[in-house]
Amino acid sequence: SSEKEVWPYSIDESILDMTHSWQLFGNSIREVARLIQKTIRQQLGLYTTVGIGDNPVQAKLALDNYAKHNHELIGEIHYETVPDKIWSINDLTDVWGIGARMAKRLNRLQIHNMYELAHTNPYLLKQQLGIIGSQLFATAWGVDRSQLKEPLKPKEASLGNSQVLPRDYLTQNEIETVIKEIGEQVAARLRHHHKLAGCLSLSIGFSYAAAETDGRGGFHQALKIEPTNDNQALTQQLLWLFRKNWDGQAVRNIGVYSSKLSPDTGQQLNL
Repeated sequence: SSEKEVWPYSIDESILDMTHSWQLFGNSIREVARLIQKTIRQQLGLYTTVGIGDNPVQAKLALDNYAKHNHELIGEIHYETVPDKIWSINDLTDVWGIGARMAKRLNRLQIHNMYELAHTNPYLLKQQLGIIGSQLFATAWGVDRSQLKEPLKPKEASLGNSQVLPRDYLTQNEIETVIKEIGEQVAARLRHHHKLAGCLSLSIGFSYAAAETDGRGGFHQALKIEPTNDNQALTQQLLWLFRKNWDGQAVRNIGVYSSKLSPDTGQQLNL
């Protein structure tokens, strides 16, 4: 495969698009998978698992749910085997993209396994869960239209910083001190890049215990502002966002992001 057809997914997983090249290496996809495994074994001494599918989501589910549990260390899912291989998954958290919290949200919609997810009204899922609902419905049917060869274009430039706190922060004063510090770091980066920010967002992650009690992991709020890179103007808006949305929960993670960036070449005054 060319470099464009290899997508490193994490430190120990990569997705290969071999649609147009597998015939060069063997008589079947499975034979090619064995060849990859043997080559890595001979050269690096490592055993590897391989998931095979008609698209990335099928390959990933085959890897996580089947390859790790059989003697060949190869799992395979295709469109025609979706009912056998995907709908038979009983534990939602075994599926890529569904964590414990998402599983709880699905349970509240009377969805407890992949069969039920695949047979839920997709419009209801989108209404209740947003775009992620549509994506999970597609996963349940083994549908994934992403093209590895198309590079991801970032929607919009943004500058931001975030910090995981060393312990749970409980008082308004100490949380706001950190928000100000991060806000000032972001303002300094904006000035360094000669940019003004027209939109500011604050992301607050609750501590594990607070998230369990509250039922959500935190909040993320954005605000359109007059374009600026001034410390005080930015921190004032951040504190306003914080005070408006915080209800006394213990905080463990704080992020500040600026977007709608414009060049700091002059200032557009409003009439």
